Amino acid sequence: MNPQLHRLRVAMLASSLRLGGAEKQTVYMARALLHAGMDLRFFYLGGGGHYETVLREMGVPVRQIYFPNQPWKILVTLIAALSRVQPHIVLASQFGDLRFGGIAGRCCNALIVGGVRSNGWYELRTYGWLGRRALRLAHGFVTNSHSARQTLTSQGVKSQKIEVLPNVIDLRDFDARSALPFPDSLPADRVIVAAVGSLRPCKRFDRFLEALALARRSETALAGVIAGADYAEGRPLLERAKALGLTPPDLIFLGECERVPALLTRSAMLVLTSDYEGFPNVILEAMAARLPVITTPVGDAGVIVRHGQSGYVVQPDDPQSLAAAMVKLARSPSLRTDLGRAGRKRVEHEYPYEALLDRLLWVFRRFADRQRKSCLLEMLEHGVLVRKTMANDVAMESSGPLVSVQP
Repeated sequence: MNPQLHRLRVAMLASSLRLGGAEKQTVYMARALLHAGMDLRFFYLGGGGHYETVLREMGVPVRQIYFPNQPWKILVTLIAALSRVQPHIVLASQFGDLRFGGIAGRCCNALIVGGVRSNGWYELRTYGWLGRRALRLAHGFVTNSHSARQTLTSQGVKSQKIEVLPNVIDLRDFDARSALPFPDSLPADRVIVAAVGSLRPCKRFDRFLEALALARRSETALAGVIAGADYAEGRPLLERAKALGLTPPDLIFLGECERVPALLTRSAMLVLTSDYEGFPNVILEAMAARLPVITTPVGDAGVIVRHGQSGYVVQPDDPQSLAAAMVKLARSPSLRTDLGRAGRKRVEHEYPYEALLDRLLWVFRRFADRQRKSCLLEMLEHGVLVRKTMANDVAMESSGPLVSVQP
């Protein structure tokens, strides 16, 4: 087989490339496919975004198709663009983008794969009838959590159309960024409790604040840090913090943080208190930083974090248990070290970036087989896989950072 004649064409598309966990996983996929030797084209359906620059620096061809408040114009332009490229696979790694990618992909007879990055309910409720339509447009779905898979099957999606692809992390890149200087000053001689995520109601940082206030009654060495972009939730949280007596340096709001790995390595533990998640990316980063994690059993968080081994899983509306876990960890550096070491080992063995390409190609093969796309299946089994080992070696040598930073 001539690899040039049978080079697999993949069109990826996303409307968000902001500094977020779902977006980071999208970039991981793009990088893995690019280094596998595929003809990868990326269509950016948004305006501005941290990872747009990162993709271009990686050598990914990015075309921006963005017309504010004109979804039909975006769709028509995307259909024309894909008609010229004629991709074998259209990958919309974020569910909402299927409203464009599903229709455009059908027009060029591509295999359409959609992504579900939260718990499934979030996607369906957010996009309403468009979400229901997207369920029919896609040939298959890649979820990052088993909880999302259960949600979709409960809503009538056939289990054969859903595969679970857990989040991964590039540990070499993460470790390099962990060593970068951290520009924001953190309280000295304090036990830092980090909470990371966009300031939205669903992240429930109010739970974090209540538990931190309770914990500090027993252990005043504790200090909280909240890092995340403000989406209209910052002011209510600040007012709640003041009412609980949490002011600097006992609590610091950092805003959006481009150096989360550096923050985590300077922290003692991570706390996650969301109402819903799929596979929380920040948990992987905390475990990579050798931090114990205290989390609610949201999405797959209660599976990723093994209670008593790499952290603690507490009920969402039990601030006393959350506070008790904070105090326990604050008073035992050796316990923090043991739990953090176990978390790092779990990430190394089960969620490394190097495993992504194999898993993603396996998913493509499964969906191609179910759709009886024999030519595509042959290309996946022969045209790409014969180069996979060499591609993985190249990826390890030239992956580059996922975040553009200045030393």
